[in-house]
Amino acid sequence: MSPSFAQIAPRYDALRPLSPADRARLAEMLREARLVAGDVVVEVGCGTGRLTLPLAALTPARVVGVDAEPRMLEVARAKDAAGRVEWLRGSAYRLPLPDQAAALVVLVMVLHLLRQRGRAFAEARRVLRAGGQLSAWTFTPRHVADFYLNEYFPSIAVIDRPRFPPVETLMAELKRAGFDEVRVEVREEVRRMNVAEVVDRVRGRYISTLSMLPPLEYRLGLQRLEELLARDRSAMLTQRSEWAIITASTIAVFSA
Repeated sequence: MSPSFAQIAPRYDALRPLSPADRARLAEMLREARLVAGDVVVEVGCGTGRLTLPLAALTPARVVGVDAEPRMLEVARAKDAAGRVEWLRGSAYRLPLPDQAAALVVLVMVLHLLRQRGRAFAEARRVLRAGGQLSAWTFTPRHVADFYLNEYFPSIAVIDRPRFPPVETLMAELKRAGFDEVRVEVREEVRRMNVAEVVDRVRGRYISTLSMLPPLEYRLGLQRLEELLARDRSAMLTQRSEWAIITASTIAVFSA
């Protein structure tokens, strides 16, 4: 079963809150991009705007959020009382922007959802101006292998292994798409979570992979977590995440 973002949209922000580490990465990305008024930033797969709105608050640039799911965009627009962001329906394969319109294209936890990454990278390259930058955040194969829910749902690793390729694969795909310089930084984060929080998130299928599990495996894994919660409401689980922070840029053209 494929993930249904329309179904999860009303609770997405509660299930996937922006962490302090997310905010730090966001601020660092914007410092490096050195955006000014008049620049355009495009977040591809913006969802409910959980990252887009904080991004818009930190930059003088015009911010565009693009997503294929209308319900996610409805939630995003409802939160954007000031109308700071332009919310557009579109896909990573066909962005609703002209050539060379953007200074920065952002893809956060989107690459694993793409069946044609090379095509999406080429489309990002199309809308980036000379000297523009793509920033993509994703997980490494090690993250998949060590994911904290694998004990309860063994098929997660099987499903996600091909969706989160080695960074060398992503770098090669970006080069083929026309990017001139590609850099990757791998970062590890550790977070402790109360089992009640974990149960709530799993019930809400907070990651797309949970919607792709065999139904019986999902039910049994959730049952084990609920039994742990019933035994000890103070129990904690440790999530170790390994991020690949990818920056791909194009060569700036200077006039004589």
